[in-house]
Amino acid sequence: MKNNSNLTKKQSVDSSIRVAVSLLDELMNLAGELVLSRNQLLQTINSSDTRNAEAVGQRIDLITSELQEAIMLTRMQSIGNVFSKFPRVVRDLSAKLNKEIDLTIVGQDVELDKTIIEAINDPLTHLIRNSVDHGIETPEQRNKKGKPDRGNIVLKAFHEAGQVVIEISDDGQGIDGNNLVDVALQKDLITADQADSMSEKERINLILMPGFSTAPKVTDVSGRGVGMDVVKTNLDKLGGSIEIKSKVDKGSTISIKLPLTLAIIPCQIVRTGKERYAIPQANLEELLRIPAAQVKKHVECVGDAAVVRLRGNLLPLIKLSDILEIEGTYEDRQTEEQVPDRRKNIADRRSKQSPLIHFKDDESDEVELSPRDQQHRGTGERRYSAASTLNIVVVSTGAMKYGLIVDQLRDSEEIVIKPLGCHLQQCKGYAGATIMGDGQISLILDISNLAKMAGLTSFDDTEHGLAVATAEKENIRNRKNQQALFTFRSSLEENFAVPLNQVERIEKVKSNDVEVMGCKRVMQYRDGSLPLLSIDDVAMVQPLAEQEELLVIVFTIKEHPIGLLATGPVDAVEIAFEIDKTTLKQQGIMGSTIINNQTTMLIDMEELVEVFRPEWMVEEVVTGIEEPGQAEVSL
Repeated sequence: MKNNSNLTKKQSVDSSIRVAVSLLDELMNLAGELVLSRNQLLQTINSSDTRNAEAVGQRIDLITSELQEAIMLTRMQSIGNVFSKFPRVVRDLSAKLNKEIDLTIVGQDVELDKTIIEAINDPLTHLIRNSVDHGIETPEQRNKKGKPDRGNIVLKAFHEAGQVVIEISDDGQGIDGNNLVDVALQKDLITADQADSMSEKERINLILMPGFSTAPKVTDVSGRGVGMDVVKTNLDKLGGSIEIKSKVDKGSTISIKLPLTLAIIPCQIVRTGKERYAIPQANLEELLRIPAAQVKKHVECVGDAAVVRLRGNLLPLIKLSDILEIEGTYEDRQTEEQVPDRRKNIADRRSKQSPLIHFKDDESDEVELSPRDQQHRGTGERRYSAASTLNIVVVSTGAMKYGLIVDQLRDSEEIVIKPLGCHLQQCKGYAGATIMGDGQISLILDISNLAKMAGLTSFDDTEHGLAVATAEKENIRNRKNQQALFTFRSSLEENFAVPLNQVERIEKVKSNDVEVMGCKRVMQYRDGSLPLLSIDDVAMVQPLAEQEELLVIVFTIKEHPIGLLATGPVDAVEIAFEIDKTTLKQQGIMGSTIINNQTTMLIDMEELVEVFRPEWMVEEVVTGIEEPGQAEVSL
């Protein structure tokens, strides 16, 4: 009876929370404002005043948002309530294991929802004990490695991107990924082929697999690996994630990302089939839309898996309709109805392998649709329509990052999480449900379990993945050395270029618009006269072509606008090039280079203007110079 009473007392304490009186006063004020707005809304409805109803609706929306924020604050507690017990835990365990360990705690004032605070207590305790037991070495071992006798564990909490991140870092022996692979192979948790294709990150994440342990025997303290799968499971239930970074003999860092609250979370709404689904923004990295005509360029296959190139990395792709075993759809652009999508493969966007397409020429993109396909698609080819765009939601969960293909992307909304009913609790792909604004129910996707259901693996360190990453790094390096050039012609045969950042404007004019005044060419430009020159006025090049339409490239040299007469075709290119400063260099021409397999002369506009209008250059030299005794003139 005594134990039962103590248990009841503990439960009653856990179910209570302390709230500041000022916060309660704010809640009372907001409740009063909500009652007043409700009364105004009722009066407006009876009077049929539409404009006033809109104003009252906006006021209710504002008050509801403020009330929501205030109520959320009542559930927030400092994470220091959990952190405060760990100094003693570390002190007792280090004494028991004959180790010298310092614990540094940072960010005790960070606040989390009370439910999350209670749920992370045991996982954090387990991780701290792991660091003490198998993370930090004994003083003798640390001396052999050239480390100080005292080990250091840092427990840190901070806000990042709308989430709370908790890091447990130690300067211990780290985790050997190769050792984890050997243990996993011995226990038949992975195959040899899987081990060969694993990246270093995936090797370390083996420690999170159920039943995985590297400890030779079970102790009453802990072992690095024992129960880590339980830690991950508990974090997944909270909508959090865990990431492990480690270097042998350098130490390990375990990062835990948690939502601020479990009651209301922002989500990205997507549609697949006839249902809407919610993806928590905590798992959302970015949204991609690949036009149908470019799918074949960006999506490729590695083995039997579809991947997309994303900034030098290969991102595995899965179709949500395949994982949930529902029929994918697309919106017919004529009827605006949801029509079943017959494509089986992700890269099937009317590629050459499609049996319904007959190409007229292997090197041409022109296609001839079969009669049955024309009847299904109508007169337009859906390959180039917006309805055929590949919509990808890039999501991450712990160390895994992948692309989730959905039928449609909708708006982002804040949703209220509702637990799943008993008939859906066994469905691993769902983390909960919510009620949308129209009263319909949408399921919240469990990003972590979707990856497990699809059997995804990372391609970061595979041979093809490394080749893609290397090529992307080379492209980035080349882009840093590239310069944007504007190319044009003056005669019909010679090509010229000028740095694009010097070009202010390009005007297309009739040759009759060019006037000759005082032996100089000018044109009317913005309520004034714009002086004009051509390259052959200064340099030894072919004369300007005589055409009805000319181009005027406007520059500003020494604060004076000037136009360079030119002809087309024009183009803007971004290339890395070397200037040949000997072959074609002359006055006004700084040199030449090869652009698109054509020799192109590079214009030096300042040198052209210096010859064409030398007085502009003299102005800069004499401006501001005052002769003695003439600094001040009175009239």
